[in-house]
Amino acid sequence: MSFGLYVPSYKRAKTTTTYKLLQDYKYVVRASEEADYRAAGIESLWVVEDDKINSMIKVINYIHDNAPEDIICTIDDDIKYMIYRLDKNVQLTDPETITAELERIGQLMLDLDIGYGCVDASRVPYGYTSEFVFTGLSGGLRWVNKKCFKSRFLEEIGYCCDVDVVLHELLVNRIILKPKYLCTCGGTDTNEGGNSEKTRADQLVSIEMMKQKWGKYYDFNQKSNTPYVRVKR
Repeated sequence: MSFGLYVPSYKRAKTTTTYKLLQDYKYVVRASEEADYRAAGIESLWVVEDDKINSMIKVINYIHDNAPEDIICTIDDDIKYMIYRLDKNVQLTDPETITAELERIGQLMLDLDIGYGCVDASRVPYGYTSEFVFTGLSGGLRWVNKKCFKSRFLEEIGYCCDVDVVLHELLVNRIILKPKYLCTCGGTDTNEGGNSEKTRADQLVSIEMMKQKWGKYYDFNQKSNTPYVRVKR
């Protein structure tokens, strides 16, 4: 079985850092920016027509639809390092070690017939409760087992599309794989190429759509700006 590692990137040719942490990756970039990324020294590119990947949701779906590998891993382009989150945090920067960990999770998903995997959206030390859990929110590193994955990132959901995928996978497959011991450490949505165009109004519309779609299984705390997946394990 085959494993593919992809880094969607937009307007970050000069600032992206993720490639320094990986082996055997491909950056997925818009055709209009190909020269910028090559000039920055990133030669491993998958160049796609702009209109096919002109949003984060579009580019993730495009990778899932067109990448040839059986296990697809996508990771944000602004990762500076990763950590092992155990009794204490241990920083990871070695590409061989990090890539082996990503492959390890892909192999587990293949062995267990799990469709979707993701790291935690938060890396606070007290968030570590066990090596793996089987529900929760989705961070900036995701795995898809194409044979089993039954969901899709929906543009109409927008802001909350990653939580929507988690809930749908829990509905149709009853499980996702979430390594709690491995975390990404990157930038924020406000840096160049991020989702800084997201507005509070967009967020509220997406939250309301999620509540209508998922009812009691989804909640959002406005004060702490935290979503909740209310599905018992």
